[in-house]
Amino acid sequence: MSNITFDIMWREAMMELLDQLEFEAPEDPSMTPTEFSEWTCIYLRYLGIYKKLELAYDQMVHPQKATQLRKALDATIGRTLELKDYLVQRAINYDFFPVDDLLVDLKLTPEALDIPVPRYYVDARAEELNARQKFLGALVDKYNIIAPTVDVPLYPLPPMEPEEALLVIQANERGRQGRIRARVMERIKFDMEYDKRREALGISSMTNEEAATKMQALMRGFSARRKIHKESREELVFIGMRFRHADKENDPSTTMVKNFVRRKLVKGENYMEYMDALDPIKQRMAHIEGPAMRETIQDKINAWLVENRHPTTGEYPDLPDEEEGGSKNILNPPPELEPEEKKGKKAKGKGGKDAKSPKDKKEKKGKKAKKEPPPKIDPKDLPVPNFFVPLIEQGVQNFVATWQDKDESGNFWQKHDGELAKEGLRPVVFEKVRLEVDDEMRVLIENLKDMVIAERAAKTGKKAKKKKGKKKKGKGKKKKGKEKKKKKDPTADRSIESIFAELASHGLVEVIPKRKLDEYIGSYNFIGSAQESANIVPDGSMSQVRNFLAEHVALPLGSQLVHEKAPILKTCLLYGLPQTGKTTLAHAIANETGAVFLNLSPRKTDGLYGGKGGALLIHMIFKIARVLSPAVVYIDEVEKVFIKNKKIAKQFKEQGYKDPPNRILKLLLKEVKGLAPGERVVVIGNSCKPQLAVKKDMKAMIKFFQRQVYCPLPDYASVRLLWPALITRYGGFLNQDFDLTSLAQLTVGYSPGMMVEVCRSMLTHRRLVLLKERGMEITLDEMIKHLSKMRPIAAETEEELRTWTLHLPWSVAKRGPPPKPPKKKKKGKK
Repeated sequence: MSNITFDIMWREAMMELLDQLEFEAPEDPSMTPTEFSEWTCIYLRYLGIYKKLELAYDQMVHPQKATQLRKALDATIGRTLELKDYLVQRAINYDFFPVDDLLVDLKLTPEALDIPVPRYYVDARAEELNARQKFLGALVDKYNIIAPTVDVPLYPLPPMEPEEALLVIQANERGRQGRIRARVMERIKFDMEYDKRREALGISSMTNEEAATKMQALMRGFSARRKIHKESREELVFIGMRFRHADKENDPSTTMVKNFVRRKLVKGENYMEYMDALDPIKQRMAHIEGPAMRETIQDKINAWLVENRHPTTGEYPDLPDEEEGGSKNILNPPPELEPEEKKGKKAKGKGGKDAKSPKDKKEKKGKKAKKEPPPKIDPKDLPVPNFFVPLIEQGVQNFVATWQDKDESGNFWQKHDGELAKEGLRPVVFEKVRLEVDDEMRVLIENLKDMVIAERAAKTGKKAKKKKGKKKKGKGKKKKGKEKKKKKDPTADRSIESIFAELASHGLVEVIPKRKLDEYIGSYNFIGSAQESANIVPDGSMSQVRNFLAEHVALPLGSQLVHEKAPILKTCLLYGLPQTGKTTLAHAIANETGAVFLNLSPRKTDGLYGGKGGALLIHMIFKIARVLSPAVVYIDEVEKVFIKNKKIAKQFKEQGYKDPPNRILKLLLKEVKGLAPGERVVVIGNSCKPQLAVKKDMKAMIKFFQRQVYCPLPDYASVRLLWPALITRYGGFLNQDFDLTSLAQLTVGYSPGMMVEVCRSMLTHRRLVLLKERGMEITLDEMIKHLSKMRPIAAETEEELRTWTLHLPWSVAKRGPPPKPPKKKKKGKK
């Protein structure tokens, strides 16, 4: 792909944004979209625009184009999240509302809903992330910490005594020898029976010529069949009924990836060249244009001094301090308020909304009035958020003004434009000159004041007295209102590096496997609209779960602007059966956003910072998370943190816990409550048994997590996608004639972790060598043999999780309150 490809992609995206803005706010108010389906279509179009902008920015080698494109990209991400949050509210907080019917109307495939995480989240911080990874790797080696691996042991077994191990080895060796002996004896027996049958039928042995003729006939038949089979396959490839096995070296997709990598290198070189050129351009502008700027500023300040000089005493006014803006308001005075606006301001100060009547004050002094519940708003009447709309408009205007009609036929290498750089640096140079002139003018004003005092003294004959300088505001005065007490920092005397090293030494800062969100493979729910029309509320599919986490967790976490202004999640719970990909998703979010991964799981923190040290632990975790943001605070088996039930808590001691897992609960709640937009920290909980938390504990856990996401078992469509992907990942391949349909039917309900274990146990190094060198194939029988070793998930376990889901707020809103459990009958007295 060439430079013009991505220029056209950028242009198309900006024109589509312009169309979107016109559609959202038409000239005729009656045409304004109001229906849920209309806003869903707008959201889907924004998703398509976002993908175009993301790819164009990733491959844009021109540094100044990339800068403007980045602003439009961030604004589009923010607008997409705004609309998604609005749609979720209209859908009664149901995140997985179906859009399959709209996809059909818009002629889009389900892949249109896939949300890639911007690659610049990691690329822009490559040096910082590499340095952090090296530092963390050195700490792991120093303290001999076992980092989490992608693949857990297949069948973890307890350690054995040497004598017991020898007995197992002897039994296995005897069994191996016995099996070989049995096969030899079976072959001898077969040969003997074969010879007897030939004798009984009177078949004599063949001569050499007869044997050769027979062998030739068999070989010719085999060659002919193989030739016909090859020709039929080539014919199917020719008519497009069969995929051609492309050579990896000549594969177009491989060439495209190499081209993308090359363009990334060129992009980095052009950007560094642009940054190096800015300082010389700035100095040249200060030398050439600086004197004219200085003269303009001085003239305006002089005119202001003359206008504001006291008419009787002749005293000159003071120039505002830099805290108040200096000469900014003199050079660019704010627009004057109209009389009506002034009246409104006065009314607000005296008797408006902010003014409180004596009656209100008396009531406030007395008993606190009960808070009235907020009035219920119809979802259709919810206002549509539009914070990012002005940013998108500005991005479109900048593109049209700067790049739409710009001729770049002579800029083949896409180097920076000097004139555009000057326009961008002119305000910076002007501000620098203004600060210098302000300092000079303050000295001049002091001298003028001294002259005025001296002249007045000469006229009156009295000794001149200097007026005391203006006291700086806010030095000895307290600010109005209550000041928040600053939180004490028990680690104020320590460096971030030392805290990071201490947490890493305990294994709380982890080196995580290089996972990506697209490795969580699953299909979309194609019948969501049909289920909704039948009053069925389905769980989110694997594809929807992946897109939800990419959109609501990863996108805000990687961008400062988006996290500050768009709707965000501070907390998110991933729950589901074991080995359904919950930890993989948490690792993928951290990898795709370049976030530091902090593990606060009970098993990790048990025995660390006992007693009151728990407060120090939580403080250090969140201090590191805020300073090294973005950050993911991960809590596995999170239900244990919320369980206060003494009966259940006793079980934890029996399981070997030294400290109660809920010791960090109060501190955790406090820290999460204090997380502000822009700090880019998310707490991800993981639970296989959320149903252990009951009654008050369950309510507390549900209230703590803003979203509760169920990670389902793969359905038939997801299984069909999973098997080929997993087998390819582990080095194997499935032949086109492989009966994937039967395999998918057999393995519906198996977790992805079980499928991974099957692939690992089956595709050993020796097996891969045989597949490659001898042209052997993976068979269904072979896979069933390995699947038979897996322990199936009990249906009761999945039912318990589905029952727990009924207590979630969105489920209660959509399905109604869960059925109450039957009361236990009291036993009668004897």
